[in-house]
Amino acid sequence: MSKLYFSGLKYGENDLEIKILVDIQNDWFEIMHTNEVTQVMNKTTGEYIQVNRNTLKFEVA
Repeated sequence: MSKLYFSGLKYGENDLEIKILVDIQNDWFEIMHTNEVTQVMNKTTGEYIQVNRNTLKFEVA
C-alpha cells in the first residue's frame, strides 16, 4: 500500500487517459496546478503527466 497511480485525461485531448505510478516510500513527487492543467511529476524517475485539471484521479495500489 505504498504506491499511488495518478491518472487523468491528457491535456489538450478529451479521450486519452494517461497514468503515472509513484512509490510514496521511495520516490519524490510533485503535483502542480494551473487554471487549466495539473501536472504530476515523479522527480525520482523524471516521468510526468499533464492532465486537464478537473480530471485528476488517484488510486492506491
